Amino acid sequence: MAEYDIVVVGSGIAGLSSAHQLADQGRVLVVDRGAVGQGTSSRASGVITTPVDYPDLPKWASRAIDSFRELDGRGVFTFDEQPFIRLVHSPAYAAMVRGRDDAVMLGPEESMARFGDVVSSPGAEGVAVYDNVGTCDVSAFLATLKFECERRGVDFRPDTTVTGVRVEDGRVVGVDTEYGPIDADDVVVAAGSATPDVVAEHVELPIRPFTWNAVYLDVDGDVTNWPMGGDTEHQLYWRTMPTGDLLVGRENQTFDADPKIDADFERLVDEDLSTFFAFDDFDVVRWETCPIPDATTPDARAIIDAPAAAPEGLVVAAGFHGAGVMAGLAIGDIVRSYVTGEAVDLEVEAFALDRFSDLGRDFPFCSLWD
Repeated sequence: MAEYDIVVVGSGIAGLSSAHQLADQGRVLVVDRGAVGQGTSSRASGVITTPVDYPDLPKWASRAIDSFRELDGRGVFTFDEQPFIRLVHSPAYAAMVRGRDDAVMLGPEESMARFGDVVSSPGAEGVAVYDNVGTCDVSAFLATLKFECERRGVDFRPDTTVTGVRVEDGRVVGVDTEYGPIDADDVVVAAGSATPDVVAEHVELPIRPFTWNAVYLDVDGDVTNWPMGGDTEHQLYWRTMPTGDLLVGRENQTFDADPKIDADFERLVDEDLSTFFAFDDFDVVRWETCPIPDATTPDARAIIDAPAAAPEGLVVAAGFHGAGVMAGLAIGDIVRSYVTGEAVDLEVEAFALDRFSDLGRDFPFCSLWD
C-alpha cells in the first residue's frame, strides 16, 4: 500500500483548493518547498473578479464566486461583496457587457454622474459595473483553506522540495524529494512556475514565469469608499487598501527574469493617471514588484489537466496568470474530476493542454486583458 493516496505538490491556491476537494479520497499530503501558502498566491491583491476575468466561462466564474461565499465566516476568512467597475474603450466590449445579466453598461454621462469622484473617462464608451464580485484578505483566505484541509485530515510537509514525479510502467507511484521518495497513487502538481520542471521527464507544459507590478498611492482625499475597478485601455486594476492607500496594479508584460518595475507602468503612473482618475494630487507610498514569479501560458489561461501524454495518475494545475486566487475551489473541482473520474459541470476543456499545438516555452507574452 502506498504511503499516501494523493500527493499535491504546491500549497498555493491551486494546491490548497485541490487538497480541499480531494480530502475525502483517502490519505492526502501537500508538499511545498517553502511555508504553506507563502508562494505566488500570497502576493495576490485580493480582488475577486472571476466573472470579469473569465467572461466566456460563466459556469467556472459562478462556481468560483460561490466557493468564496461557501467559505465566508469559516476560520478567519470573510468575503466582502462589492461592485467592480471597468472603464470601457471598445464598442465590442460594451456590447458584450450589455449582453450579460451580472453587469450593467453605463454611458459616459451616466458613469460620470455615478462615479465622477472616482474616475474620468474622456472618449470612452463608459463604465461597466459588475456585481457578483468582491474582495478578501488573501492571507486569511489561504490560512482558512489550510485549516479546512487539516480539519478534513490532509497532511502538510512544508520546506520540502519535490525534485520529480516517480513513474513505473506508465503509472505514477509517487514523488522524489530532497529528503527521499514519497509513495502515492496519484500526484497533483500545482507548483506555479516550477510545475514544468517538476514534470519535465513526463510531459511538456507551455508555462513561463512573469511578474506583476503595483504602486501604493496616498491620494489627496478620502478613497475608502471607492469601488474597485480596472481600465481596459491601460490594462490595470485598482482597489483601496485597509491603510487608506490606493493600490494600482498591472502585469509586467515581459518575461524578464529579474523582477523589476516595468518602465511603461512607471511612466503611466507618473504621467497618465489623471486621464482616468479624477484626482491630480497624490504621493507614491511605494512601488512593488512580485518577488515570486507568477506563471502564464500562451493564452494567459491556466492548464488544469491529466494530459494524454502524461503517465496515468498525474494531474497538473498551473499557469493562472494572476487569476488563480479568484478561482477559489473551482480549481479543485476540476482536479478532483480527473483524479476520481467524476463528472463536473464546468468548462473543463477551456483548461486542457491539448488546446496548444506547440508545447514549447518560447512563446510571446499574452495579456490577461486580451
